[in-house]
Amino acid sequence: MLVYPSNWSPDEMETDPALKNTLTRKAHLLREARDKYYADLYPIDALNEDDSSRAIWTDPYIKLLAFNLTQFSRVLVLDSASQPRGNLDAVFLIPKAVLAMPWVYWGELKGWAFSNQVMLIIPSMSGFAKMEGEIKRSSTNPDQYDLSIVEKLYKSHTLKLPQRPFHLTTGEFRRQDHSKYLGSGSAQKWDPEVALQNSKMLHFSDWPIPRPWDGAAQTMLNRYMPKCLKSEWFGATNCKDRMLWMQLYAEYAAKRKGFCGSHFEVKVQDQKPDAMVRAGRYFHDDLM
Repeated sequence: MLVYPSNWSPDEMETDPALKNTLTRKAHLLREARDKYYADLYPIDALNEDDSSRAIWTDPYIKLLAFNLTQFSRVLVLDSASQPRGNLDAVFLIPKAVLAMPWVYWGELKGWAFSNQVMLIIPSMSGFAKMEGEIKRSSTNPDQYDLSIVEKLYKSHTLKLPQRPFHLTTGEFRRQDHSKYLGSGSAQKWDPEVALQNSKMLHFSDWPIPRPWDGAAQTMLNRYMPKCLKSEWFGATNCKDRMLWMQLYAEYAAKRKGFCGSHFEVKVQDQKPDAMVRAGRYFHDDLM
């Protein structure tokens, strides 16, 4: 299912006379999602009939619309910076809960919280009404975002999804210590290729490296890319983490351009510290 702004249309035509009878790029992409990838198209305002409240549905809260999809018994919500790496059907086999999310598993254990890069939810009209009320009350608070609202309403009722295989972050490739991702007491050694191969969901989270649709300047990449390690064999250098990390971003840029066209090329842009970053949710202080 693809939720998109209601001012987009799969039937929109170019206004330039030179492009007469030509679909706009947005219309083409909507049709491709519908016809090639069998996505159900849901314009945002179709989920919110109250004109007075439409203005609150801005980017920080867009994922919360899924709580209103009551025609489905369960909905898997993916963050825009998340990338499925395999079939996700197995996630629907976990015990039912009103909300299931993975941990943000780095930092001190007592500070761990939930990550909304993937949410498995049970939609309900009553739950959505509470959500909408919280959004209206917090819409003027710059430090309020979707996850803070979700935690306020459901923290004591949230089921934990395991980080393996549902929450591999690109920031993990920059770490020296992978014990928190692998799990305490695990005899398994970190192998970036195996971790990526076994992962079902990859999350681009590399602050201060920007999100993958905003390319990082070369100076920033040079500073924050994964370090090469000394190999056990003959003192050689092991750069697998760095190579895979750079490959992930390069593949994202290539796929974005290939699917969406030249108007959607990745461009260099710094990431601004939004509310979620200011809250420390995705601040990898152990990587700085």
